[in-house]
Parts: sequence; structure tokens; C-alpha cells
Amino acid sequence: MDAPFRKDLSHITWDDVYARQMQRAGLVPEWMDAVGLKTGDRVLEVGAGPGYVTLVLAERVGAGGCVYAIDRSSDALGQLERRRNERGISQVRCIVADVAHLEGAGLRPDSALITMVLHHADDACGILHGVHRVLPPHARIVVAEFHPDGPCEQGAPRSARVAPETVQAWCEEAGFRVLDYRRQSSEHYMLVAERFSRG
Repeated sequence: MDAPFRKDLSHITWDDVYARQMQRAGLVPEWMDAVGLKTGDRVLEVGAGPGYVTLVLAERVGAGGCVYAIDRSSDALGQLERRRNERGISQVRCIVADVAHLEGAGLRPDSALITMVLHHADDACGILHGVHRVLPPHARIVVAEFHPDGPCEQGAPRSARVAPETVQAWCEEAGFRVLDYRRQSSEHYMLVAERFSRG
């Protein structure tokens, strides 16, 4: 039987979260390739936390690009800022915000990653709506989650996992057209979607 799942991560440290993010390092290149991330791009990372993925994205976009690292936790982003400063990385902008209520905030991203976030959210569809508001037409997003059919040896318990068809429905409701679905591992899957303007 699954242990109770605590969405807010208050039961573990941000160092623990960072270690969990590192366990998924092998998935990140496929996420970046799926949105076509290249040198000089601006990418929005939703739920950046303490920032393992953020720093990988920063390396890909280079000094001329920008990673908008958004999280509701100022403590998590404080950890990210420390790591960023230790490595001398300037192309990361940390933003404490609830993406579901994001209204621009001077952001101009070319693409977005929403990875291992929606199962923590109280308003997952609201997050996707918020991302839709700040992206230009035809921009791509990757949404990655833990598959309900996975062995559950890592990541969220089965009771907290979100089925791909549910995520697809949320994407479509928010104004994204799903282009691709991939099972990345026994535990993980990803959807690639494109923003369109609703008529």
C-alpha cells in the first residue's frame, strides 16, 4: 500500500530534492532536444526547485540565452542561486511565483519544460494555462511525469501519478496541441506539445 503522498515536499530537504533531480539526468537531453533548445534561446522551467535541471539548461543556452527558473519556494530558488553563483552562471533568472497566476512578468521564453511537477500541483491545468499565456504561438513545451504503470521504485507513489491521457487533456484544454508521446523509461514518460492561439 502506498504511503501518504505529500505534494508540498515539506518532509524532505532541498538537498534531497536536488539528489532526486540528479537521478533523472539521463532524461534531460531528450527534453531539451524535443523543444529544439539551442544556444541563445530563452527557456521557461516550471518548478525548478533547487536547480539541477536549470543548470543543465543554462549550459545548453549559453551566456547569450536565459533560463527563467520559476518556483513557488523562495528557499528552493535560494539553493539554486547559491549553486549558480558558485559556478559563475549569469544566464539564470530566478522567479518566485505561482505559474498558474503568471501574467508575463517580463518573460519572453521561446519554449518551456514542465517536468515532474504536475503531480505536485493543486491546479495542474492552471499551470499549463499560465505557461500558455507567456509563450509565443507555435512554441513547444515538454511535460514529463511518472507513469502510473511504472514499477514505482523511484518517484511518486502510484496513487499520485498522472496518466498520459490526463496530461494530454489538460494540455489541450490550456491551448496546446500534443505532437508526440514517449515512454522514456519504465518509470517516466514525456509529452511534446505546441502552443496554438485559440480562435
